[in-house]
Amino acid sequence: MALKPLKDIPEWWELCVRYRYDIYAFAVEALGITPTWQQELLFESVQFDGSRTSVASGHGCFGKGTKIRLFNGKWKRVEKITIDDQIMGSDGISPREITHVVRGQQELYRFNYANGVSHVYNRSHILCLVSLETKNGWKAGDKMEVLVSKWLTWPEDTKRQFAAYQLKHKKYQPVAITSATALGVGDYYGFVLDGDATFLGADGMLLHNTGKTASAGIVALWHLLFFDESIMMFTAPQIGQLKKQVWKEISINLSRLKSGPLAWLAEYVGYQTEMVYVKGYKEKWHVFAKTAPKHQPTNLAGNHGDNYMVWGDEASGIPDEVWDVVLGALTHADNRAVMTSQPTRNAGMFYETHHGLSHRSDGIWMALTFNGEESPLVSEQSLEEQRQKYGSRDDAQYKIRVLGEFPDLADEFLITKRMSEDMYVGSSIFEEIHQFGYVITVDVGGGVGRDDSVICVGKVWGEDQWGERARRVEVEKIPLCKNKDNITELFGIISELLENYSNALLVVDDNGAGKGLGQLLQQHGIYYLPVYWGGGCFNEDNRKEYYNKRALAYVCLKRAIEHGRFKIKTNKYKVKLQNQIIKIPYGFDEHSRYKLLGKDEMKRKGIKSPDMGDALAFFFLENVHYTEAYEKAALDVDTPEGQEQAAKASRFERLRQAAQEQL
Repeated sequence: MALKPLKDIPEWWELCVRYRYDIYAFAVEALGITPTWQQELLFESVQFDGSRTSVASGHGCFGKGTKIRLFNGKWKRVEKITIDDQIMGSDGISPREITHVVRGQQELYRFNYANGVSHVYNRSHILCLVSLETKNGWKAGDKMEVLVSKWLTWPEDTKRQFAAYQLKHKKYQPVAITSATALGVGDYYGFVLDGDATFLGADGMLLHNTGKTASAGIVALWHLLFFDESIMMFTAPQIGQLKKQVWKEISINLSRLKSGPLAWLAEYVGYQTEMVYVKGYKEKWHVFAKTAPKHQPTNLAGNHGDNYMVWGDEASGIPDEVWDVVLGALTHADNRAVMTSQPTRNAGMFYETHHGLSHRSDGIWMALTFNGEESPLVSEQSLEEQRQKYGSRDDAQYKIRVLGEFPDLADEFLITKRMSEDMYVGSSIFEEIHQFGYVITVDVGGGVGRDDSVICVGKVWGEDQWGERARRVEVEKIPLCKNKDNITELFGIISELLENYSNALLVVDDNGAGKGLGQLLQQHGIYYLPVYWGGGCFNEDNRKEYYNKRALAYVCLKRAIEHGRFKIKTNKYKVKLQNQIIKIPYGFDEHSRYKLLGKDEMKRKGIKSPDMGDALAFFFLENVHYTEAYEKAALDVDTPEGQEQAAKASRFERLRQAAQEQL
């Protein structure tokens, strides 16, 4: 039977009166969600007519041993989960992709269930519950989500009303919570999922972790359902991933709506890959997603109406030319706009909404800053790990990703003059470390935008960016810095260095002018690690923080200098090196990733190619793994230790010896 037009139903108009200006009530009563205080603040800002909201944001889990069901049907303990695993979705048939894993410490609670199962959650974990009876405004079978910290404050009668549930024989069955016991502060383990944040434990219990764009999904459904003939557009620099996530969140909330007291209203929502709409009004009552490049901003023109709303994600990366078109379409008094982004640059429309155009400056934009240090879902242990990772709360990326603050880029260069002096000050950083390796880095000059050929020799220890095994580098020699690309001379110096430095790893930029050197090394059987640092990083977490390998290497070099983990023990070429290294322009892209100015752009600005800086940064590339060095002169092969060390001759040494025997 055909649906009666939504606008002809009196009950719908009553719902508009109830929820049109109360998103929080809609989330709680219709969707069964308990929003965080940050979501509540966002909802209050968005819901009034003509609102302009700009959000600058920084960024629950299980106890050790919790068994998680994998998509392949097997299970894995939560502390063993990696980003390469696929989790079984809450429907028992769909995979869930992991974007990153989470570790930390917080108060833990053991929840015991009537079926004999128990789980250990941290207080920020989200419980998935179902009402066992019609009571307190909830019907039997209504589902809801609530933080453990919130559940703990409920009266005992309310706790008994709601149960967890598990998937059994392809159906959800309620499982009563019999008790919750405080375990004190302990380690928790978890992961963040892409899109739908619900999944299954090994025992079939339905579990929940924090997903992305949850607020956008709630707001989109609210605007669609309670504003007649409304249109809402999502836009972003790269629309594909945003759309995928928002559409998933809308789908999840539709499922919640169908399970709640307003299930009949969900029947009016049509869901397609390109559009979510109200049935019977598809062309003029819908949600859609679209983007536009800087040189074609008019691609987003043409949308107008009384109930029009636009949501721009990664707003800091959307060109001002595009914003001019998007915001120019908000011609009616009740039109709404939302910008959400990490604050990646001190310029542009998003920046202005938090400064000259913000409510604090008598502007029209309600500027909200969501500080990760104040989030109920982020533990103190997790924050401490971030402070260790970035070095301090003053680090630009910590400010962007955690504090939600705009970076202080008063100095446009990555490495300061003071830092360039610190590289030469202090005693050896290897006084108490004896298990180091040697790395020889080579940057070949003579190509476009390059001036010098540079060779550096350094002691290296550690493989991490931060923590106890953060990489240390001590440059012992700079045997070459020359405005020539004499391949024969370079090869001769490299061969001599490989003879003198035990188990040294050779790192060579064999692109462009370095191609000839690379071919010569290969002809003589000398192994080397090539540098392709214009491409993306290998590690998933690194890809989210650095635009490419070059940015990662230079930022890690900068942090090593700041923390006293990088020293240069020779004054050779000191003035030249310092002049180069303090002129590395940097910024952040629309994804809050460090990005260095390209060599061609530097040349146009009159900045010399930092060949010496490149050779130093090579030490911090993510795939530069050293082999422990052994001093040949001190090697006594008559001892067990000496025999063991001799047996560990590197593959580079063996390759070189084999090549020499063939000559």
